[in-house]
Amino acid sequence: MKRREGFTLTELLVGIPVFVLLGTLLFASLDDAKQKLQASQCLNNMRQWGLAFEMYANEYNDYLPWTGSSTPISSGFSLNAWFNILPHYMNQPGLSKLYSSSLLNVPLPGTRSLYICPSAPAISNMSVTAANPYFSYAMNRVMTGLSGRVYKRSIAAFPGQVILLSESENNQYPFTDGFYIGVFSSEANQIPPGNAPRHFAGRNFVFVDGHAAWYGTNDYSRTKAESTNANIEWAKPRVLYWFPCGNPDLCNKT
Repeated sequence: MKRREGFTLTELLVGIPVFVLLGTLLFASLDDAKQKLQASQCLNNMRQWGLAFEMYANEYNDYLPWTGSSTPISSGFSLNAWFNILPHYMNQPGLSKLYSSSLLNVPLPGTRSLYICPSAPAISNMSVTAANPYFSYAMNRVMTGLSGRVYKRSIAAFPGQVILLSESENNQYPFTDGFYIGVFSSEANQIPPGNAPRHFAGRNFVFVDGHAAWYGTNDYSRTKAESTNANIEWAKPRVLYWFPCGNPDLCNKT
């Protein structure tokens, strides 16, 4: 009997689309697995920050640290902001030290660091310095009150639902809220490309009680009015809150 070698043209024409489909499914599966791994790594980073917040509050009479400002991270009040004082509790250097030692040590997208979400997009056209740093995570801006007031954890009416730390807008600000990272962050009601939710149409958060969890865009998005007035945000029940309470005299940040 004559042994047949190779494939006929018909077999190839039938087989190629099948192999293409299998390859597409394989790559899609690998990409999905990669995204899930990155989301898990990010959540683990957030859990460690949550523990650091808890240890700080336990040591400082229940007070939480300052959110920080847009001033250089290596001077003034920024030296006492969360990104400079909390790393001590994780045996890590503060952000200002990383910027002052060498630009090679600056945590940026693509580096493995507690400061960086593994899914953070690459940055472009941004000169990174201590005066213009990069933040992959950001503290809830209303957790520093009017006139720079710092709050105790006990101000949160629902500690397990009030946001303390969030994934950021990938810029130089160490603070954010549901307007800046939500669906209302531009006039066209579209999330800018650099501000898209990183994990399956949502983000990871740390809450006042110390736990970390993922929530979808609709849960954390706020209008401009809701993000600047505690009474408006707390006017209806929500899954989570940015303002720690509904008292506008105590909790407002404008």
